[in-house]
Amino acid sequence: MQSTPSNATPGLWFLVSAAVALVVALAIASSNGGISGLLTVGEDFPIRDFVVADLGDIQLASGDGHDGQQYYGIARDPLGRGEVPDLLDNPSYRYLHILYPALAGGFGAFTPEMTVVGMLILAVAGFGLAGASALLLNHRLNGETSIAQIAIVNVGLLLAVRFLLPDALALGLAMLGVVLAAAGRDRPAGVALGLAVLTKTTYLVFPLVLAVWVWPTERHRTGWLTVAPAIPAALWTVYVFARFGASTAGNLDLPLVGFFQAIDLWSDVSNGEIAMALLAAALLIAGVALAAATRDRLLRWTLLAWVGVGLISSEFVWEFGNNTLRVLAPLWSLVAVAGAVYLSSRRSRRNLPV
Repeated sequence: MQSTPSNATPGLWFLVSAAVALVVALAIASSNGGISGLLTVGEDFPIRDFVVADLGDIQLASGDGHDGQQYYGIARDPLGRGEVPDLLDNPSYRYLHILYPALAGGFGAFTPEMTVVGMLILAVAGFGLAGASALLLNHRLNGETSIAQIAIVNVGLLLAVRFLLPDALALGLAMLGVVLAAAGRDRPAGVALGLAVLTKTTYLVFPLVLAVWVWPTERHRTGWLTVAPAIPAALWTVYVFARFGASTAGNLDLPLVGFFQAIDLWSDVSNGEIAMALLAAALLIAGVALAAATRDRLLRWTLLAWVGVGLISSEFVWEFGNNTLRVLAPLWSLVAVAGAVYLSSRRSRRNLPV
């Protein structure tokens, strides 16, 4: 019996995907002193006293904690006019990712408690949007929904929700932009992509891929799909670099150098982190294989672009697997869709009359 794609139900897919993220986040929060525990405020990180003064007696993490605490600070001081920039590890890099904390904090107007809740809501909504958009893209390309549903359990994005980071919202907006572009709706696609880049600068990869996709036959579309999304981020980058100086946070290196340098550091990290890094490496291999196998140009170029991001990521990205899986979260979704489309096309060819 031939398996066929199901009808598109984006609302249901969004709800299911968002529910997965919310359940995971609340389960972790319950053992970390509440939602504020998801910020993972480090005992030794400079912003600790600021966050404690804001939120009161919260459960602290050992060492430096995680990056959610920094995005909380930015949410409370979105223009970097107060003390927050001096409490971050790299204000120039962190403030580039402005949309998520700015929205979560009501552009600095929300109370501390409302800000944390806003961070969780936006992360969960982004996770739901990423899952629904991946399945919509798969439906458009006639892939098997049962395979593409792997995108709903995107481990990298679950980590982003768990630590209240911008990755989930960024991928949700970017994947929505890709779906809209594939449907020929360039203007709303440009808006979604522009918001994605304001959420996380790495997601400029998506508009660049769309330029490669449309240039050979419809180059007039690059205005909305590539130029327009880059303008808001470019203007904000000018402000951030003028205020704090330019920085890439040391996240880039020559191809594969970061990966092999990180291997020497894995003796000092947990087995779980190593396993996640190896899973990310497997995603790179799967991405290359599916890019070679797929007949869809958009999927091929997007897969290769995110494989490229993984290859040039530095040892700071590859040392800890949770970082690597978050950086390559787009590749998880794309591999799920490309695998579903490839298997569906193989079955279709097998069932052709001879």
